[in-house]
Order: sequence, then C-alpha cells, then structure tokens
Amino acid sequence: MKILIAGAGAMACLVGGKLKAIGEEVRLYNRMNSHVEAIHQQGLRIVEKDNSTTHIELEIVQELQAGEQVDVLLVLLKAQANESVLGKLRGKLAKETLIVTMQNGIGNAETIQQLFPENTVVSGTLGHGASVEHDGTILHRGWGKNYLGDVEASADSKTLDHFAGKLSEAGLETAVSPNVKAVIWNKLFVNAAFNSVTALTRLKNGDILTTPEGESLLRAVIEEAVLVAQAEGVEADAQAVTEECLRMGHQDIGANKSSMLMDVLKKRQTEIEVINGGIVTLGKKHGIATPVNESLTGLVRIIEQNYKLRVDESSVQK
Repeated sequence: MKILIAGAGAMACLVGGKLKAIGEEVRLYNRMNSHVEAIHQQGLRIVEKDNSTTHIELEIVQELQAGEQVDVLLVLLKAQANESVLGKLRGKLAKETLIVTMQNGIGNAETIQQLFPENTVVSGTLGHGASVEHDGTILHRGWGKNYLGDVEASADSKTLDHFAGKLSEAGLETAVSPNVKAVIWNKLFVNAAFNSVTALTRLKNGDILTTPEGESLLRAVIEEAVLVAQAEGVEADAQAVTEECLRMGHQDIGANKSSMLMDVLKKRQTEIEVINGGIVTLGKKHGIATPVNESLTGLVRIIEQNYKLRVDESSVQK
C-alpha cells in the first residue's frame, strides 16, 4: 500500500516504522525539526519493552506533489494542527484516497471532512503507545488493540480492511469495529479523567489518585462526560467507566506521564479543546451542565496562553 502519515511524533514514527519494516511504501509528512533531521541522517530507532532495538530508514517529506498516488492518509497529528497542516494537502489527494484519523479527542473526523469533502474519512483509536526518548529514537510504550470505524461496502471498505490487516501484520493488532463511536468515547473518558488534571498538578497518572480529592475529581469528570456521551447516543455507565479508569490509573497507566502534561512542561499548545473542551462543547449542544470539565478546560487554557509569564522554579530565590 502507498501510505502517507501526517505527523512525525512518537506514534506516527511507531506506526510508520512498523509498516515500513514489513515492506509497505510509507512516508511521513511533517515540517523539518531536530527529530526529523535525526531520522534523515541516522534512521529511526524503535526500542521495545525488552530493550531490543529496530533500526528503520524512514522517509519524511515536507511537500506532496498533486496527483501522487496515496491509498491511505493516516492522520496522527495533534488535533490543534489539523487545519494548518492538512490544509496544505488540499487539492493534492485523489478522491479515492481513504483518510483515517486515529487522534485523541472528539471532532477530528468532522474537521478533516470539511477540509476534504470528496474523500471518505474514518475515525479510529490507538491502543498502542510510544514516546520520543530523544531525537530519532522512540520507545514503544503500550500494547493494546487498535480500532477503526466501519464503512459501507465499497472500495473504501476494502481499502480499510486491507489497511487494518497491514497494521496487524506489522505487530499493531487492529480491528474494524461497527461501533467505533463507543470505542472513541471510552478512550475519551480516560483522557478526560487524567490528562488535564495531571497537566495542572504536574503529576503522573497514578499519582493524582493518592488523595481523596484526586479520586473525587476523576469521578466528577467522568460523571459529566458519561451524561454527554449518552446524549450523543453512546451506551455508557458512569460507575463502570469510573471503576475502569481507577483500575487503569492504579495498574496500567499509573507510571505514565500524560501527553497533556508533557505539552505543558514543554510549553506547547495542548489538546484540551478536543478532550475536556470537547465534552463542554457537546454538553452545551445538549443543554447538559459540565462545570468540572469547563473549569479544567479553562485552567489549562490559562496555562497554555501564558507560558511566557510562567514562574519557573529556577527563577525562585532559595
């Protein structure tokens, strides 16, 4: 398959590297930066949990010529970059190109569909995880199952099934789900519960659960999110979702630093608008109050809009 991946962060490199390793024709589309430059010069290194390392030559391009054959455009950008990055590809993709977004949050497919009205846009979720250890090297951090949304029987359906098969063949187990909306919301519940709170407190995921206040905040976030999900037609039980998030925080992801925490530490724009902010937006649509998610969203916005004014520890006299 001819696959173009928008983005060159940890997940884009993981997926691109794994697909390239099984012989697929893969390119990443990303601006030049130190990480991209390191991959150009030395190739990509993927470090697995047993510390085994795979070295892969991976092509990263800054331009795409109109009319180039692309079977699948996989979008693995931060959500806030969709319009600015993907907008540069408008008019360069054939209408037969299947566009797949496996990004965090909600609303990404709708944004992408507006940019490419003639293409089929499919949503999905990533169960795998990765982080950039240093320029040119990523750590494979998670090994869950990936899901892609189903499409009606057509050429797009065959392309989607073929792409899911290639991901599984590459070691990234992927299924096509007839109810991917529920899968996306289940991932959103986890992101909403942990990302904003860890970004605000600068704690690892599990550490926000070491106090009664932290657990109560998680419960409140989820209760609001489940009400909104139900209004969107998603079957969800607040108690069951809460217990699963608590279990994950204590057992599965407790030692992880959330992506939003890393964005705040590195003074970058976060994905708050499509996570807690997305819950707030849909809550207003349905007339559902979401004061906890709204407060968390507002606090993260204050932080990311005032990085230049931030008081850092190094500036405090001892």
